[in-house]
Amino acid sequence: MRSGNSGHPLPNIKTSEGQAEYVLGMYALIFVMILSMATLQIMQSKADSDIAEDTLAASALAALDVDPYRYGTDNKLVINDPAHAFEIFKNALKGNMELGEDLRPVSPNVSYVSGEVKIEDFRIYLVDGDEVTEYRVSGTGTGVSYGLYGEMKTPGGQVVRSAGCYAAISFDTEGFLGIKIRAYKQAYAEMVADPERVRE
Repeated sequence: MRSGNSGHPLPNIKTSEGQAEYVLGMYALIFVMILSMATLQIMQSKADSDIAEDTLAASALAALDVDPYRYGTDNKLVINDPAHAFEIFKNALKGNMELGEDLRPVSPNVSYVSGEVKIEDFRIYLVDGDEVTEYRVSGTGTGVSYGLYGEMKTPGGQVVRSAGCYAAISFDTEGFLGIKIRAYKQAYAEMVADPERVRE
């Protein structure tokens, strides 16, 4: 066969029968690999999220520094110093998440935290009869507000039934393809003094 403009013969292009299947197979393999990587990243993010929530809940529970003498006297759960409870929470958070004094990771085990962990909210709740007292502790001081038993709720929506601690933190975490995402975690830990009343 010759081209119309010149006397040179056109090259004879041959395609093997399995070439299309080979190319499609390669694309399918690449797709499966990308899908597997994305699935693993999602599973890792879920596991990291669970770890962060568990460490936050454990730190909030540690902050419930109840006066044992008062509880032994009249069975009331009283936290005498909410500001001290905040320090206990902060120290427990640093220990549980392996953070330094600046609340940044000091261990490679906390690979899901990228940068500083910020304590967004910290509150202590105390119940006395039908009155609930909320202490909101921050770096600028302690604010106090009051509510009715059965009506007072934490920012997370939990109804306050007994002495409890609500805490919220945020931190940057690396998502899929290294994209940084701001994670926000909250937890509420509560001690039950009167199980019969909680069931009401």
